[in-house]
Amino acid sequence: MVQPSFFDEFGALFKALSSETRIRVIDLLTQGERCVCEITAELGLSQPLVSHHLSLLREASLVHRRGDGARTYYSIDWRQFDHLVAGLQLLVDTGCAETEKGGSTGVCARAWGTAGRSAPSSTR
Repeated sequence: MVQPSFFDEFGALFKALSSETRIRVIDLLTQGERCVCEITAELGLSQPLVSHHLSLLREASLVHRRGDGARTYYSIDWRQFDHLVAGLQLLVDTGCAETEKGGSTGVCARAWGTAGRSAPSSTR
């Protein structure tokens, strides 16, 4: 069973990932550290809007922030991503195990798109 505090983390995660803009920011950061000015230029958005989205990603502990003079740089917090992926997999695996106890494996197989195979492992 997952600890109740983990659900709080998932709430922050899903809130952070509920915006196409924040997903685009994360996609940029998977390619490496970026300063806010690079993110704004790449996405064609204003600096205050990008900073707002980065703040929400920071609240979910998905990104690191590093100041360097007048510039602020962001990068992915891979340890937190790995932690959340492992937790999500635990939730799915637990739910699938409970479903399988009831005699139905179809829901889990459809969820993973892997009828007859096990769920994918967390890799990066």
